[in-house]
Amino acid sequence: MNFIIRNYIPGDEDKIIVMFNEVFGQRRDLAHWFWKYRDNPYGSYRISLAISEEGILGAHYAGYPVRVFSSALPGMPLETTAYQLGDKMTRKAYRSVGFGRSALIARTYARFKESYVDDTVPFCYGFAAHHSLRFGVSVLQYADIEPIPYRRISLDRLKKSVGGGLRRIFSPAEAREEGSMGTQWTDFFYSVAADYGCLVKRDAAYLSWRYVLRPDRKYLILSVRSKDRFAGWSVFFREGNKLIWGDALFRAGDLEAVKALLNRLSSHKVARGADTVECWFPPRPQWWDRTLEGIGFQRETEPNNLHFTLPIHRDLRTVETIRKSFYYSIGDSDLF
Repeated sequence: MNFIIRNYIPGDEDKIIVMFNEVFGQRRDLAHWFWKYRDNPYGSYRISLAISEEGILGAHYAGYPVRVFSSALPGMPLETTAYQLGDKMTRKAYRSVGFGRSALIARTYARFKESYVDDTVPFCYGFAAHHSLRFGVSVLQYADIEPIPYRRISLDRLKKSVGGGLRRIFSPAEAREEGSMGTQWTDFFYSVAADYGCLVKRDAAYLSWRYVLRPDRKYLILSVRSKDRFAGWSVFFREGNKLIWGDALFRAGDLEAVKALLNRLSSHKVARGADTVECWFPPRPQWWDRTLEGIGFQRETEPNNLHFTLPIHRDLRTVETIRKSFYYSIGDSDLF
Protein backbone atom coordinates (compact mmCIF):
# COMPACT_ATOMS: atom_id res chain seq x y z
CA MET A 1 0.00 0.00 0.00
CA ASN A 2 1.19 3.49 -0.82
CA PHE A 3 1.34 6.16 1.87
CA ILE A 4 2.33 9.79 1.86
CA ILE A 5 4.58 10.70 4.80
CA ARG A 6 4.17 14.39 5.59
CA ASN A 7 3.89 16.92 8.37
CA TYR A 8 0.69 18.26 9.89
CA ILE A 9 -1.50 20.67 7.92
CA PRO A 10 -4.54 22.49 9.35
CA GLY A 11 -7.57 20.21 9.49
CA ASP A 12 -5.59 17.02 10.22
CA GLU A 13 -6.63 17.26 13.86
CA ASP A 14 -10.09 15.83 13.10
CA LYS A 15 -8.54 12.62 11.75
CA ILE A 16 -5.93 12.52 14.50
CA ILE A 17 -8.55 12.69 17.26
CA VAL A 18 -10.59 9.85 15.72
CA MET A 19 -7.49 7.69 15.34
CA PHE A 20 -6.21 8.42 18.85
CA ASN A 21 -9.50 7.45 20.46
CA GLU A 22 -9.66 4.31 18.32
CA VAL A 23 -6.09 3.19 19.10
CA PHE A 24 -6.02 4.03 22.80
CA GLY A 25 -9.70 3.58 23.71
CA GLN A 26 -9.97 7.18 24.96
CA ARG A 27 -12.37 10.11 24.55
CA ARG A 28 -9.95 12.91 23.77
CA ASP A 29 -11.58 16.00 22.32
CA LEU A 30 -10.36 18.87 20.17
CA ALA A 31 -10.05 21.22 23.14
CA HIS A 32 -7.38 18.94 24.61
CA TRP A 33 -5.67 18.54 21.24
CA PHE A 34 -5.44 22.28 20.63
CA TRP A 35 -4.15 22.85 24.17
CA LYS A 36 -1.43 20.27 23.69
CA TYR A 37 -0.29 20.88 20.13
CA ARG A 38 -1.32 24.46 19.30
CA ASP A 39 -1.16 26.42 22.55
CA ASN A 40 2.15 25.24 24.01
CA PRO A 41 4.17 28.41 24.81
CA TYR A 42 7.34 26.99 23.24
CA GLY A 43 6.04 25.82 19.86
CA SER A 44 3.13 24.31 17.94
CA TYR A 45 2.21 21.51 15.53
CA ARG A 46 5.29 19.28 15.74
CA ILE A 47 3.57 16.32 14.08
CA SER A 48 4.33 13.86 11.27
CA LEU A 49 1.75 11.60 9.63
CA ALA A 50 1.34 8.67 7.26
CA ILE A 51 -1.70 9.12 5.00
CA SER A 52 -2.99 6.43 2.62
CA GLU A 53 -3.94 7.10 -0.99
CA GLU A 54 -7.55 7.08 0.16
CA GLY A 55 -6.83 9.81 2.70
CA ILE A 56 -6.93 7.52 5.75
CA LEU A 57 -4.55 8.32 8.60
CA GLY A 58 -2.34 5.28 9.19
CA ALA A 59 0.40 6.40 11.59
CA HIS A 60 1.27 9.40 13.75
CA TYR A 61 4.40 10.62 15.52
CA ALA A 62 4.36 13.86 17.52
CA GLY A 63 5.95 15.84 20.30
CA TYR A 64 5.72 19.15 22.04
CA PRO A 65 8.75 21.38 22.64
CA VAL A 66 10.02 22.18 26.12
CA ARG A 67 12.92 24.26 27.33
CA VAL A 68 15.61 22.38 29.24
CA PHE A 69 17.93 23.92 31.80
CA SER A 70 21.29 22.25 32.34
CA SER A 71 24.92 23.13 32.84
CA ALA A 72 25.86 19.51 32.15
CA LEU A 73 24.82 18.88 28.53
CA PRO A 74 28.04 18.65 26.48
CA GLY A 75 28.53 21.49 24.02
CA MET A 76 25.14 23.08 24.69
CA PRO A 77 24.07 26.43 26.21
CA LEU A 78 22.55 26.65 29.68
CA GLU A 79 19.04 26.54 28.18
CA THR A 80 18.07 24.64 25.07
CA THR A 81 15.03 23.08 23.40
CA ALA A 82 14.04 19.42 23.64
CA TYR A 83 10.86 17.53 22.83
CA GLN A 84 8.54 15.40 24.93
CA LEU A 85 7.40 12.75 22.45
CA GLY A 86 3.93 11.27 22.72
CA ASP A 87 0.92 9.96 20.82
CA LYS A 88 3.12 7.59 18.82
CA MET A 89 0.64 5.27 17.12
CA THR A 90 -0.26 3.12 14.13
CA ARG A 91 -3.78 2.12 13.19
CA LYS A 92 -4.32 -1.60 13.76
CA ALA A 93 -5.22 -2.27 10.12
CA TYR A 94 -1.85 -0.86 8.99
CA ARG A 95 0.56 -2.36 11.51
CA SER A 96 1.66 -4.99 9.00
CA VAL A 97 2.54 -2.38 6.36
CA GLY A 98 6.30 -2.43 5.99
CA PHE A 99 8.84 -4.07 8.28
CA GLY A 100 11.51 -2.60 10.54
CA ARG A 101 12.54 0.80 9.21
CA SER A 102 9.94 0.61 6.44
CA ALA A 103 7.08 0.28 8.97
CA LEU A 104 4.76 3.28 8.99
CA ILE A 105 5.68 4.34 12.52
CA ALA A 106 9.38 4.18 11.63
CA ARG A 107 8.82 6.33 8.55
CA THR A 108 6.82 8.94 10.47
CA TYR A 109 9.54 8.91 13.15
CA ALA A 110 12.16 9.60 10.48
CA ARG A 111 10.06 12.45 9.09
CA PHE A 112 9.63 13.97 12.54
CA LYS A 113 13.36 13.80 13.21
CA GLU A 114 14.24 15.31 9.84
CA SER A 115 11.68 18.10 10.14
CA TYR A 116 11.98 19.25 13.74
CA VAL A 117 15.27 18.13 15.26
CA ASP A 118 18.40 20.06 14.33
CA ASP A 119 21.82 20.44 15.94
CA THR A 120 20.43 22.75 18.63
CA VAL A 121 18.20 19.97 20.02
CA PRO A 122 20.36 17.62 22.11
CA PHE A 123 17.67 15.02 22.81
CA CYS A 124 13.98 14.13 22.71
CA TYR A 125 12.50 12.05 25.52
CA GLY A 126 9.48 9.83 25.95
CA PHE A 127 8.02 6.85 27.76
CA ALA A 128 7.47 3.39 26.33
CA ALA A 129 6.67 -0.19 27.30
CA HIS A 130 6.34 -3.66 25.79
CA HIS A 131 6.32 -3.79 21.96
CA SER A 132 6.79 -0.03 21.57
CA LEU A 133 9.88 -0.16 23.76
CA ARG A 134 11.35 -3.21 22.03
CA PHE A 135 10.72 -1.78 18.55
CA GLY A 136 12.11 1.61 19.54
CA VAL A 137 15.33 0.19 20.98
CA SER A 138 15.98 -2.48 18.34
CA VAL A 139 14.85 -0.64 15.17
CA LEU A 140 14.91 3.09 15.88
CA GLN A 141 17.90 3.10 18.27
CA TYR A 142 16.06 4.56 21.24
CA ALA A 143 18.28 4.89 24.30
CA ASP A 144 16.61 3.05 27.18
CA ILE A 145 17.53 5.21 30.18
CA GLU A 146 15.78 3.38 33.01
CA PRO A 147 12.55 1.79 34.25
CA ILE A 148 10.20 4.46 35.56
CA PRO A 149 11.18 5.39 39.16
CA TYR A 150 7.77 4.67 40.66
CA ARG A 151 7.19 5.37 44.36
CA ARG A 152 4.23 4.87 46.66
CA ILE A 153 3.12 5.45 50.25
CA SER A 154 -0.17 4.82 52.04
CA LEU A 155 -2.04 7.99 52.94
CA ASP A 156 -2.23 6.90 56.58
CA ARG A 157 1.54 6.50 56.76
CA LEU A 158 2.05 9.83 55.01
CA LYS A 159 -0.15 11.61 57.56
CA LYS A 160 1.90 10.18 60.41
CA SER A 161 5.17 11.03 58.73
CA VAL A 162 4.39 14.68 57.99
CA GLY A 163 2.98 15.55 61.41
CA GLY A 164 -0.76 16.21 61.22
CA GLY A 165 -2.47 19.17 62.87
CA LEU A 166 0.36 20.10 65.25
CA ARG A 167 2.65 20.82 62.31
CA ARG A 168 0.08 23.22 60.87
CA ILE A 169 0.04 25.09 64.19
CA PHE A 170 3.75 25.28 64.97
CA SER A 171 5.56 24.99 61.63
CA PRO A 172 7.06 28.18 60.13
CA ALA A 173 6.14 26.82 56.70
CA GLU A 174 2.65 27.50 55.34
CA ALA A 175 1.12 25.71 52.33
CA ARG A 176 -1.66 27.19 50.25
CA GLU A 177 -3.73 26.29 47.20
CA GLU A 178 -2.95 28.18 43.99
CA GLY A 179 -4.93 28.97 40.85
CA SER A 180 -2.31 30.82 38.85
CA MET A 181 1.44 31.29 38.49
CA GLY A 182 3.19 34.64 38.24
CA THR A 183 6.75 35.85 37.86
CA GLN A 184 7.59 34.63 41.38
CA TRP A 185 7.36 31.06 40.09
CA THR A 186 9.89 31.79 37.34
CA ASP A 187 12.21 33.49 39.83
CA PHE A 188 11.94 30.48 42.12
CA PHE A 189 12.84 28.10 39.29
CA TYR A 190 16.05 29.97 38.53
CA SER A 191 16.93 30.12 42.23
CA VAL A 192 16.82 26.31 42.63
CA ALA A 193 17.43 24.86 39.15
CA ALA A 194 21.13 24.26 39.70
CA ASP A 195 20.26 21.98 42.65
CA TYR A 196 18.45 19.63 40.26
CA GLY A 197 21.12 19.21 37.57
CA CYS A 198 19.21 18.91 34.32
CA LEU A 199 15.44 19.38 34.04
CA VAL A 200 12.60 20.87 32.01
CA LYS A 201 12.35 24.60 32.63
CA ARG A 202 9.47 24.99 35.05
CA ASP A 203 8.82 28.68 34.57
CA ALA A 204 5.48 30.47 34.92
CA ALA A 205 4.67 30.21 31.21
CA TYR A 206 5.20 26.45 31.09
CA LEU A 207 3.52 25.72 34.43
CA SER A 208 0.48 27.83 33.56
CA TRP A 209 0.08 26.05 30.23
CA ARG A 210 0.72 22.59 31.69
CA TYR A 211 -1.37 22.71 34.88
CA VAL A 212 -3.74 25.68 34.81
CA LEU A 213 -4.86 25.95 31.19
CA ARG A 214 -5.44 22.27 30.43
CA PRO A 215 -9.15 22.22 29.55
CA ASP A 216 -10.11 18.68 30.55
CA ARG A 217 -8.45 18.19 33.93
CA LYS A 218 -8.46 20.10 37.21
CA TYR A 219 -5.21 19.77 39.15
CA LEU A 220 -4.59 20.61 42.78
CA ILE A 221 -1.68 23.08 42.87
CA LEU A 222 -0.06 23.78 46.23
CA SER A 223 2.73 26.18 47.09
CA VAL A 224 4.59 26.58 50.35
CA ARG A 225 6.19 29.61 51.98
CA SER A 226 8.52 29.66 54.96
CA LYS A 227 8.85 32.94 56.84
CA ASP A 228 7.25 34.68 53.82
CA ARG A 229 9.83 33.20 51.47
CA PHE A 230 8.67 31.07 48.53
CA ALA A 231 9.93 27.57 49.37
CA GLY A 232 8.38 25.18 46.85
CA TRP A 233 5.36 23.83 45.07
CA SER A 234 3.69 20.60 43.94
CA VAL A 235 0.86 19.45 41.66
CA PHE A 236 -1.58 16.60 42.38
CA PHE A 237 -4.50 14.80 40.74
CA ARG A 238 -7.05 12.40 42.25
CA GLU A 239 -7.47 9.17 40.28
CA GLY A 240 -9.82 6.65 41.89
CA ASN A 241 -8.43 5.79 45.31
CA LYS A 242 -4.99 7.23 44.45
CA LEU A 243 -3.48 10.68 44.76
CA ILE A 244 -1.00 11.18 41.94
CA TRP A 245 1.87 13.50 42.88
CA GLY A 246 2.56 14.85 39.44
CA ASP A 247 5.29 17.45 39.85
CA ALA A 248 7.39 19.18 42.49
CA LEU A 249 10.15 21.71 43.02
CA PHE A 250 11.67 22.68 46.39
CA ARG A 251 14.80 24.24 47.79
CA ALA A 252 17.51 21.67 48.37
CA GLY A 253 17.24 20.05 51.77
CA ASP A 254 14.15 21.99 52.91
CA LEU A 255 12.41 19.04 54.56
CA GLU A 256 10.18 21.32 56.61
CA ALA A 257 8.66 22.85 53.46
CA VAL A 258 8.09 19.43 51.86
CA LYS A 259 6.37 18.10 54.97
CA ALA A 260 4.25 21.22 55.35
CA LEU A 261 3.02 20.92 51.78
CA LEU A 262 2.27 17.18 52.07
CA ASN A 263 0.53 17.83 55.37
CA ARG A 264 -1.73 20.31 53.58
CA LEU A 265 -2.39 17.69 50.92
CA SER A 266 -3.37 15.05 53.47
CA SER A 267 -6.01 17.35 54.99
CA HIS A 268 -7.37 18.65 51.67
CA LYS A 269 -10.80 17.53 50.48
CA VAL A 270 -9.22 15.92 47.41
CA ALA A 271 -7.58 13.37 49.74
CA ARG A 272 -10.82 12.19 51.37
CA GLY A 273 -11.20 8.45 50.88
CA ALA A 274 -7.85 8.06 49.13
CA ASP A 275 -5.62 5.13 50.07
CA THR A 276 -2.23 5.96 48.56
CA VAL A 277 -0.02 8.70 47.16
CA GLU A 278 1.94 7.65 44.05
CA CYS A 279 4.62 9.44 42.05
CA TRP A 280 7.54 9.19 39.64
CA PHE A 281 10.77 10.69 40.90
CA PRO A 282 14.25 9.46 39.98
CA PRO A 283 17.01 8.85 42.54
CA ARG A 284 18.53 12.20 41.63
CA PRO A 285 19.33 14.64 42.93
CA GLN A 286 20.44 12.66 45.96
CA TRP A 287 19.03 15.12 48.49
CA TRP A 288 15.56 14.77 46.94
CA ASP A 289 15.83 10.98 46.92
CA ARG A 290 16.77 11.00 50.62
CA THR A 291 13.85 13.34 51.37
CA LEU A 292 11.32 10.99 49.75
CA GLU A 293 12.78 7.91 51.43
CA GLY A 294 12.80 9.69 54.80
CA ILE A 295 9.10 10.48 54.48
CA GLY A 296 8.42 6.82 53.74
CA PHE A 297 7.91 6.53 49.99
CA GLN A 298 8.77 3.02 48.79
CA ARG A 299 10.22 2.26 45.38
CA GLU A 300 8.19 -0.26 43.39
CA THR A 301 7.92 -1.54 39.83
CA GLU A 302 5.75 0.75 37.73
CA PRO A 303 2.49 -1.16 37.05
CA ASN A 304 2.76 -0.86 33.24
CA ASN A 305 6.52 -1.51 33.16
CA LEU A 306 7.12 1.85 31.50
CA HIS A 307 10.66 2.97 30.72
CA PHE A 308 12.09 6.45 30.35
CA THR A 309 13.72 6.67 26.91
CA LEU A 310 15.54 9.01 24.57
CA PRO A 311 14.11 8.20 21.14
CA ILE A 312 16.34 10.90 19.65
CA HIS A 313 19.72 11.90 21.06
CA ARG A 314 22.81 13.57 19.76
CA ASP A 315 25.52 11.21 21.05
CA LEU A 316 26.45 8.80 23.84
CA ARG A 317 27.72 11.64 26.03
CA THR A 318 24.25 13.15 25.98
CA VAL A 319 22.71 9.80 26.90
CA GLU A 320 25.05 9.41 29.88
CA THR A 321 24.42 13.00 31.01
CA ILE A 322 20.67 12.41 31.01
CA ARG A 323 21.08 9.07 32.78
CA LYS A 324 23.12 10.69 35.56
CA SER A 325 21.53 14.13 35.82
CA PHE A 326 17.97 14.41 34.48
CA TYR A 327 15.23 15.14 37.01
CA TYR A 328 11.66 14.38 35.96
CA SER A 329 8.20 13.45 37.19
CA ILE A 330 5.03 12.02 35.72
CA GLY A 331 4.13 15.64 34.89
CA ASP A 332 6.94 15.58 32.34
CA SER A 333 4.94 12.97 30.45
CA ASP A 334 1.55 13.24 28.77
CA LEU A 335 0.16 10.57 31.13
CA PHE A 336 -0.68 13.04 33.91
